Amino acid sequence: MEETSNGDDEEIKTMKLYCHLDRIEKEILARGISSGEPIDPFVLSEIDSMHYLGNSAIEEAVRAIKPDSSSKVLDIGSGFGGPARVLSALSKTHTTALELQPDVHKMAEDLTRRCNLSDLVKHMPGNILDCDVATIGDGPDSFDGIVSFLVFLHIPDKLALLKRCSQMLKPGGVLFVEDFYARSAFTPSEVGSLDRDVYCKDLPTRESYIQATEAAGFDDIDFFEMTTEWTDFVTERRNIFVTNRERFTDTHGKSSYEGLIHFYNAVVALFEGGNLGGVRLVARKK
Repeated sequence: MEETSNGDDEEIKTMKLYCHLDRIEKEILARGISSGEPIDPFVLSEIDSMHYLGNSAIEEAVRAIKPDSSSKVLDIGSGFGGPARVLSALSKTHTTALELQPDVHKMAEDLTRRCNLSDLVKHMPGNILDCDVATIGDGPDSFDGIVSFLVFLHIPDKLALLKRCSQMLKPGGVLFVEDFYARSAFTPSEVGSLDRDVYCKDLPTRESYIQATEAAGFDDIDFFEMTTEWTDFVTERRNIFVTNRERFTDTHGKSSYEGLIHFYNAVVALFEGGNLGGVRLVARKK
């Protein structure tokens, strides 16, 4: 889930992707699952996960971190909790889901309860840059892994963010991040769209991202290029959404549709412009 470094919750709530929070429950009901009824976390992940490539991305994180029932993983910007629940369901690890937006955090807690995963997934409200690290998990040096899916792009100060991640990880702990980066200089219109539609600015280049990761105390850094796969994904997502317009509008209303199609079109245009890149960054704390 998107997160910023300035703590301005009201600004974040205007993001077109998250201004209709009731659509999660509406979609659950549309699939024949009654309010309050238990939900399979893998079925729910088709509704409440906002990152790219679905559960295959979570499976890659599991392969990178190799968590088990004794492990502890921190999900930064956990949103509605989809990735945290799938990660814990796959590996039986204990996941702390940290989410900035209070209303999204509250909904995520309820969804985790309905998935019968409250013993493995603990939800916390807060901003990773501002909160007291002693209150997260068992405090500094306590996590075996950190994951974050399309959240770091909203935090311009990558060095401060990565240093905080290093602080939370045990020595040898693994950082797994999916993020945007600047492949080349953005046009003025792209800069405006990134700021206005995606709520990100000052994206790093590949070189500066790796340098910041090293400076924060990581090594064994892998910078996996995801641009082509993500361009295909966001294009297909937009096309399927347009095809299913009538069904979506009947369930969620015209306003929700218009907000999402605006966002989906903006992201497609940014990737097709060739200057926006996607990265899966995997690194180990020294």
